Amino acid sequence: MKRNHLLALLLLASGGLLHAEADSALENQMKILARGTRQLSQQVSDPAKQQSTITLIENLKKAALDSKTLDPRKTSEIPEEKRAQFLADFRTELDELKDAFDQIEEAVRSGQYEKAKSLLAIVSSIKKEGHGKFKAD
Repeated sequence: MKRNHLLALLLLASGGLLHAEADSALENQMKILARGTRQLSQQVSDPAKQQSTITLIENLKKAALDSKTLDPRKTSEIPEEKRAQFLADFRTELDELKDAFDQIEEAVRSGQYEKAKSLLAIVSSIKKEGHGKFKAD
């Protein structure tokens, strides 16, 4: 009998670890996005850092795409019948973020640094909206 309880506890713990690993992976991607966006806002209008800025934007786009393969922690709080839509909305939001980075990259590549800087407002808006919808309290 004790063996069954121990086995049940181990199964629960391993499930929790898998969930924690997924949370951790998404949190890591979000940290990449937060740090990178902060750095981008500091250097986006500097023509001397054009190549560095482009590389940074490419890393940010990768982090957004990598995040699409992960589920936010809040997913477990969503009723089963609404979960698929919740995840679809989450992934759409990440696509919008990637598209915003594409626009910034295009402006930087064409030397339109002030335009690129103004496009950061879109990223900020997506972040605020996304955290409101998808981030667990």
